Amino acid sequence: MNMHGGDVWQVAEELGGTASELLDFSANINPRGLPARALLRLARDAANPQLLSFYPDPAARNLRRALASRHRVPVESIVVGPGAEALLNPILRYLRCRRLLSPVPAFSEYRRVCEQLNIHYVPFALHYAEQFRLHLESFCRRVEDEEFDAVLVNNPHNPSGAMLEAAEVRQLLAAVRASGAALLLDEAFIDYAERESLVREAAAQPGLIVLRSLTKFYGCPALRVGYAVTHPDDAHHIAGLLPTWPVTQLALDALTEALGDQAYAEETLRANVANREQLVKALLSLELNVFPSAANYLLLELKQHGMPNSSQLRMRLMQNHRVLIRDCNSYEGLTHGRFVRVAVRSEEDNARLVQALAQELRHS
Repeated sequence: MNMHGGDVWQVAEELGGTASELLDFSANINPRGLPARALLRLARDAANPQLLSFYPDPAARNLRRALASRHRVPVESIVVGPGAEALLNPILRYLRCRRLLSPVPAFSEYRRVCEQLNIHYVPFALHYAEQFRLHLESFCRRVEDEEFDAVLVNNPHNPSGAMLEAAEVRQLLAAVRASGAALLLDEAFIDYAERESLVREAAAQPGLIVLRSLTKFYGCPALRVGYAVTHPDDAHHIAGLLPTWPVTQLALDALTEALGDQAYAEETLRANVANREQLVKALLSLELNVFPSAANYLLLELKQHGMPNSSQLRMRLMQNHRVLIRDCNSYEGLTHGRFVRVAVRSEEDNARLVQALAQELRHS
């Protein structure tokens, strides 16, 4: 089984169909897709032979300017790369990291990148009783009691959606700085709670690096664009460890266009809150345990008795309904077979998910 959500290509091959036939709840992507103006820009640029004959702008100037304006940080503080995950490797190499602390469950790429770089990955267990929300005091004590080169935390947490407030993250930052380590803050889904972001602090002072995604919120993961925000001195060195042309010009221009569509962003946030609340109520009616989330996804717990396990449920939804959910068995720290994660999509899509779940859970 694929270790991540969103592999519609593998699933389509398994089922003998096409990716477009699947309704994908396994990846947390804005169901609205690219903003209309960005989609038009992408189509227009892709049809321009002259533009296709140019190499991409290695400095991603226009996109970095748009991001700097949005976050009110210096352009020099922004590093653009082919997805936030792809930036983690050069960041850890720049930090010369040998020992890293991170809460689990967590995105499996954290451990994988550490293994690639021969970094000792130290997990810090999040607790079911606390709904997988980071216990700040305990975590800070761990940072103070042991030696780490870096501490990696994602906010909102994936897969639970639990959120730390900005004041809490600043408290953590103070403890990490006092220990002599660097704080890596993965804010891949912070667009849904922007007020809790620490991008401005990251640009102003060393020791904090914020990772952000663009293609999740703007519904275009196929374009692979992410960025890091940090002190300009650090940003310069991190950028030097990336390939010369890490992102295509088509992607750079489309995402620059997307950032300018404020109406799209506002409607996305409004719809996500409304659809998430409606979906939570429907899932609770199916006697599923739904964890509180500040993001565009929900962690669900299956009952130990009377329900299929996570792998069985995923398979039944795929085969019988062409609906794809995220089996959380690959998440370190989650009880095997008991957890799945679903994205928050449109009202219509969510209704189809609930109907499919109801049918499969009723027949279990």
